Amino acid sequence: MKSKDSVLFMGCSLLPCLAVLLFMSLEAKGSIAHPLTAEEGSGEIAYMQPIITAEDGSGETTAEDGSGETTAEEGSGETTVTPTPPPASPFFDVGPGSISLYLGDGAYETIQLEQPFMYGGKAYTQLYLNVDGYLAFFVPNINDEVPNSQLGQDIISPLWTDLNFNVGEKKYEQATSGPLIDKANQEINRMFPDVDFSASWVFVATWENVPLEYYNTEFTSFQVVLASDGGLFSFILMNYGTLPYISPGYWLAGYGMEYSNFVTIPVNNAYELSSSSNVNIPGRWAFQFTAHCRNLNCASDEVCRQINGVYGCACGYITTQSPNIYDAIETCSGSTGSLSLSRCKLFEDGYSADNLHMNDQNCKGELQDNRLVFSFDSDVNTCGTTLKNNDTHVIFSNNVGTTEGLAVISRVGGLNINFSCVYPLIQSISMPTDIEAIGGVISKYLSTEGSYQITMIPYTDDTFQVPFIGNVTLDVNHQMYIAVQVDQFDSTQIGLVLDSCWATPFNQTDYSVRWDLISNECPNPNDGTVAVLQNGVSTTSYFSFRMFTFTGFSNKIYLHCQVHLCLLETGNCAQPCPGYLSRRRRAVDFYDSAAISMEF
Repeated sequence: MKSKDSVLFMGCSLLPCLAVLLFMSLEAKGSIAHPLTAEEGSGEIAYMQPIITAEDGSGETTAEDGSGETTAEEGSGETTVTPTPPPASPFFDVGPGSISLYLGDGAYETIQLEQPFMYGGKAYTQLYLNVDGYLAFFVPNINDEVPNSQLGQDIISPLWTDLNFNVGEKKYEQATSGPLIDKANQEINRMFPDVDFSASWVFVATWENVPLEYYNTEFTSFQVVLASDGGLFSFILMNYGTLPYISPGYWLAGYGMEYSNFVTIPVNNAYELSSSSNVNIPGRWAFQFTAHCRNLNCASDEVCRQINGVYGCACGYITTQSPNIYDAIETCSGSTGSLSLSRCKLFEDGYSADNLHMNDQNCKGELQDNRLVFSFDSDVNTCGTTLKNNDTHVIFSNNVGTTEGLAVISRVGGLNINFSCVYPLIQSISMPTDIEAIGGVISKYLSTEGSYQITMIPYTDDTFQVPFIGNVTLDVNHQMYIAVQVDQFDSTQIGLVLDSCWATPFNQTDYSVRWDLISNECPNPNDGTVAVLQNGVSTTSYFSFRMFTFTGFSNKIYLHCQVHLCLLETGNCAQPCPGYLSRRRRAVDFYDSAAISMEF
């Protein structure tokens, strides 16, 4: 008598053995499910459901994934399940208006786009379609048959490899209306349901049954689609059909941008592109780009990136090595000054141009190329600039930073960068004119300090409206009117003081033969023709004297003056001369060796 638990088949229970046999049969027929796609970054694996066929001795059974129909003939012992058709091809169908490529090995065709395409933060109106499976936004090298992921250029390569140039179909088409537009809208909105995309332009390039250059029995089929709505969104779709195995290093799939790393599709070999996806559509990889970069207008050495959820212009591969914080460049000229900072370095440290300002929070930076420039002008807008002086210099000072910034450089509570324009109080200049009585100018340039100009100009009368111009012959005893002025300073803040003025028969300030006109800010008491008309009350001082010559020398004379700058707010700039109130102590007592000179 058999036990109910003793039904054995070749030493094992009947049902488990049948299951093992069934598994072995399915594996032998290749119908066990295998991974098809891996969604990038999600960790999710999608599986193809198997088509199962098993013979039980009485008939055939075909099963699909539960979505097919199952029929059975009563008493026949046969059960049939109708399989679901395989997924549709991811390719876009191109119409009769497509253009075929007939090019040489490694060659490209220049294509004018019907609408600009935004890519890498730039609007392109043409592209270069290469027979070797890529399109570029720069003139490609026809010898680039071996792909290079280090180009640092704007390029899109669905499958960059060495392809046969005269076998298979290579064609492209672009459209602003019609079936391609409808197809793009349908596919993109299906893959990106939150976008609400409406294409205004589509470009499709297709390689179909194109063999590898050195393996004419290995064929490739792939496609790239560019789509844009002319505004906020652009998309790149890469569609793949049959692909062979290609040796590592001889193929490249993905896209690259100028001064940025190449984005490679993460598969081990080219043939895996046909069965993988980042949008759960086997054989399709899709990439979305927005117009955030378009509005930023990143410079050629910058790249649009998202950092901490904010789009901005980050630094590209080519960056300047500067010891200054944020590549700071300071410019000073009289009452004006500016601080120029690297926009990309500020952005990478989390400082937005909108959040930075000077002492006056209404004074924001102005974008000039890839630099953020903060400027003040004491004549127009001081932007909170303070004016100070010490024993040797006049100092204009301001700050650039965020509202919270208190330290010179602070990563806690904000950013604050102090910058100053520093000018020497004492300045002596020389200006030979050689008969032509106008135009002599010198500039004082100080490393890391400011610069300004002092000029000496002769005028025809005491109105100081009409200067002498060109060749001038002056009679002896003619009354001369001289203006000495410092440019680029606010005349309500800075005063120019004539310390001394003198004449020599040669263009040499320390020549032994000299005649003093002004000494210690006052007229020479031995020359009754000298008058100090204005001194130390603004950026221009005036004096006059009667023309003369040096006995025993030529008729030419050279005029020299030594001056200094003074802060008008101190009240100690202008010195009373003998015959007036007693002398007040001058705010600054310094002298220099050079002079401003003029020849008559």
